[in-house]
Parts: sequence; structure tokens; C-alpha cells
Amino acid sequence: MQKLKRIYYSAGLISIILLPVLCLIHIKNSKPFRNSYSMNFQNWDGQENSEFFKNNMAFLNTKKFTTVALTGNTISDSIKLEEAQKNIQVLVKSKDSVSGIKFHFGQKSQYWTYIRVLDIINIEQGGNYFSYKNDILFTNPKPPKPVKFDKNAEPLRIITCGSSGFDSDFEEDVWGAIWQKTIEIGKKYYLPIIAYILMLFFTFRRILNEHKSSVNIK
Repeated sequence: MQKLKRIYYSAGLISIILLPVLCLIHIKNSKPFRNSYSMNFQNWDGQENSEFFKNNMAFLNTKKFTTVALTGNTISDSIKLEEAQKNIQVLVKSKDSVSGIKFHFGQKSQYWTYIRVLDIINIEQGGNYFSYKNDILFTNPKPPKPVKFDKNAEPLRIITCGSSGFDSDFEEDVWGAIWQKTIEIGKKYYLPIIAYILMLFFTFRRILNEHKSSVNIK
């Protein structure tokens, strides 16, 4: 029985091993992935005659606002915003419905200060704010009115229709996001991927052909 000859295709094997490593190094250095974040916000629609605007202005006119003027100076604006965040934190915890903070954006104010103000309000869970022209006004909402319960009233019966499985929010499509990211990577690096697949194909085809030739010789 003839001993089969071992096949060493050094160039192909080295390429198969090194190509994924080089690909990972390239991806790490080029930093193709980027984390994106978003947040909800409301902006003034420019309509001053609407009932929504009039009601909000009537509500805001009853408040005492402390003005934070953002002038465009990076250092001073950063200090003002840091102090304003502390004041908002205290205001939210105190549930003070009289005081408020008004952020005024000057002509030279920078865009990052606008985003930072919205970020601070979201971080401190101060959802009640109003955008008007060059200002963002923040204050606590009106305290809820006490509800009087009638002791003689009949208890409320709650009837659930349908399956309780639909009560929860829709689950995040995790696999959809992963698949989308995979497609984006494939579109960006399709040439190296094709070259790698072809290299694997020709390498294994040569190994199979060599093996068949050795078997036929026997």
C-alpha cells in the first residue's frame, strides 16, 4: 500500500491564516464602526396664534426664570451649563412649580450648547420644557390636583381583551440590526471578502485534486 503524500501549499495556508488577521487589524485601525445616539426633543413651530402656544405662554408667564445666557465662549458656556445642570437637578427633586431656568442662545452661540441643553434636560428627567425663538425654558409641570374618591361608588371592573402577550412593547429587532450591519460591512469590504473566498476555493480544490490523483495512482 502506497503511503499518501502530504500536501503542503504554504502560500495558500499562510494567506488563509494571515488574511483574516490583517482584515481585523485594518478594521480596528480604520474604525469603521460608529455609535450613534438620538433623543426626542420638541421645537417651536413658529405659530404664535395657536391655542397650544397661548396656553404654554400663559403657563410660563406665571414662573420666575433664572436666565442662562450662552454667548459662544466655549469655556464660559461649559461652566454655565455645568452649573445649570446642578440647578435643574435640585429643581426637579424639589418639585418647585414656581421657579424655572431659561437658556438664551446669543447670535454667536454654538450648536453644541443647544444639544447640551437638551441632553441635560433628558439626563435630569426634566421633560417639561418649551422652545421659543432663541430660548429654551425649563420648569416643573403643574402639581396634579388631588382626586376625591367616592367611597359609595362601585368598584371598577377591568376586562382584558385579547392575549396578554400583546400588552408588552414590541421587542427590539436585534437580529435585524445585526444583519443590517453585516450587509454594510459586506458592501464596504466586498473585494477582500471575494478574494478570500476565491483563495479558499482554489486552495481546497487543489488539495482535493491532489488527493484524487494519489488515490488513482494506487
